[in-house]
Order: sequence, then C-alpha cells, then structure tokens
Amino acid sequence: MRVIGFRTGRSVKRTLLIIVVFCLFIFFLGRGVHSWISQIISAQLSFASHEGKIALADDNTLTELNRQISGAMIAGDRGQVQGEQDSRPAGMRYRLVVKRRNQTQTFWFDKPANLYEPETGRTYVLKDGGACLEGALKEINKKSPYGEFLSWAEVDEIFCKFDRAKITDLDTGKSFMVQRRAGSLHADVQPLTAADSRIMKEIYGGSWSWKRRAIVVTVRGRRIAASMNGMPHGAGAIGGNEFNGHFCIHFRDSRVHNNKVNLAHQVMVWKAAGRFEEMLAGAGAEQVLNVVLTTVEQADYNLSKRLIRYEAGAGEREIDRIFSRISWFSVAEVSGPAGENKTLFRVKVSYGLRDGTQVKEREAACETVKVSGPIPWQVRGMSIVEILQEPETEDN
Repeated sequence: MRVIGFRTGRSVKRTLLIIVVFCLFIFFLGRGVHSWISQIISAQLSFASHEGKIALADDNTLTELNRQISGAMIAGDRGQVQGEQDSRPAGMRYRLVVKRRNQTQTFWFDKPANLYEPETGRTYVLKDGGACLEGALKEINKKSPYGEFLSWAEVDEIFCKFDRAKITDLDTGKSFMVQRRAGSLHADVQPLTAADSRIMKEIYGGSWSWKRRAIVVTVRGRRIAASMNGMPHGAGAIGGNEFNGHFCIHFRDSRVHNNKVNLAHQVMVWKAAGRFEEMLAGAGAEQVLNVVLTTVEQADYNLSKRLIRYEAGAGEREIDRIFSRISWFSVAEVSGPAGENKTLFRVKVSYGLRDGTQVKEREAACETVKVSGPIPWQVRGMSIVEILQEPETEDN
C-alpha cells in the first residue's frame, strides 16, 4: 500500500507540474499572440489643414512608437463615440493614423507629447515627451507651406534692422527679396532690386495695392507667418529698386502706426500660419461677421467662403458669381446684434463692380447662424447676396 501511495503521489505531482507548465505556455503564447496582433505595422503623419503626409516606415521608429503608446499615461475617457475618429479638435494641427494587425487608431495633436484620440476621448501622454515623433515632424514640416506663428516681440529679435529676407506669397508661391530698414510696431521693408519689385507687383496682379496678403518670411533659417500690404509709401533708401518708398510687414500681435492691432493683417497672419480656423474657435457671431467682411475687403474670397452658410438661392456657385463682379469693397459700419436670438446685424458698406457701377454707403441686414463645429457661427449666404446685389436701375 505504501508503494502504491507513493507512486500515486508522484503521479499527481507530475500531473500538476504538466498542468502548470501547460498553463504558463498558454499564458505566454497568448501574450505573444496579443503582442503580435497589436503591434504597429504602419503609421502615417499628415497635416490637419492642407495636403502633405509622410509614412513612418522605419522599423525602429514603429517599435518605439508602439512602446510609447502602449506605456502612455491615459488622461480622460468619455467612452467610445462612433464616427468621431476623423473629427479634428480645435487647435490640433497634426493627424497620426496608426495601423495594427487588429485595429486602426487615429490621433490628433499639436505637441507630440499628448496624443488625443477622438474616438474614445482619451489623451495618451507619452513618457518620452513625444521624442519618438520628432524626426517625422521635422520631415513633414519641410512639406508645409506655412510659417511659424511667432509674436512681433519674438520676430523683432530675429528679423533685425538691415537684415535681408525672402518673402513668399502663400497663394501664388512667388518669392522676392527684401531688406528691413525700420519699424518699431511692425517691419518696414523695401525690395532689394528692381527685379524683386517686379515680382512683388506681379503678385498683386500688376498694380500696387493696400490689400493684405498672407506671406511667409524666411530669415536666419526661420520661416515665419506674416502679412504684407502692396503699396509703396513713405521713405525709401535703396536706390535703383524701382520702388518709391517702403511697405509694411505684420506679424502676430504687431500694430499699425496708431498703435492698434489691424484685423486684416492679423487674419492674413493666421492664414500664413495655417491657423485660420483655430483662431476663430469659439468666436462670437459679431467677430465671425467682421472677419467675413474683412476678407471680402481684402478680396480673399476663399477665406470668406469658409465662414458662409450656403442655402437655397445662395449656394457656392451664386456666391462665387457675386464675388467675381467686385472690383473693390469697403466696410463703414457694423452695428448690432439685434433680433430675438441676437443674430441680426446692420452693416453699411460701399463697393464697386467691374462694370464700373459704384455703390456708396449701402445699408443692409446681415444674419448669422449658429452651427456645430469648432467655429460656432457662419454668415447666411442670402445676407451676402442681399448686401452685394446689383443696384436696381430705373426705366426712363
């Protein structure tokens, strides 16, 4: 009996050992399979506001990115919200799409240390502070047409008096050289040569103009978002450049000569930095209306149309037709809001049409509409139609 008991005991121990080993095998096999399935196999980084993307193809980069996301601290979780993975949160400029064997994740960020996932509401705080994405960010930023969103105080230390800089017009892509000669509230600059002046004039369609344009200023290895006007004025000191005076370049928070911030210049700086929507996130109805009227004044109708609500009788084609007739536009006054929902404004404008018609101080109602999205207001398309409709002619 002892021998039988002893053998039975050994058998039980052996069986238990086999079971433990088998369980450990299944456990580690499961972990390995899960790790293999959830491993990042590809990633793509793109801009939120314009075309331009790169693939993260290096295995070491993908492995480190996987490690950082897997080990990240999670902040916030409002549960899964279907259909939100492609929605861009306000202020976030980059989109990161991570593909695993078992799922695809979409993140948005402005700074790579914090990756926001709209589908779950989670923010992944990376332990390396986003260092695993720095190389990809440098590469994709080379594809960006936009400039750094620097304040005038910062730019004044970079773009110094007598420095030369390259000016690149955001819309046409044309470039010319200038020299900073003066300016304490903004930069007063002059084209370097007659050839530079000719390129600048081409950018303005062959005529000097006070209209603001979005530009990027390249100086001392930096690309900075800015706005310029195109009218020679004041003193000029560079001989032979065929430019009678200087022109002004504005940056974020810079001021005109009356020490006030000029909305038209600032809107163009936002555009040059790729932050137009971001700067209007949460804006009130009157601010959105003022920006629409300002962009029409500057003849940047593509910006205007981002803030117009199309509707029956005022669709995109009709709005385009109306804008195409304008030769100049000026806003004299905006008053309001009024109406039951405080969405109605009165505007007084003057404008000229390409056929020579001149309209002076026309008063019209302008209505704003509450919408969903980062910019909470738009201007009704019919209001734009009514403001800029062709004047009635009397029959003789």
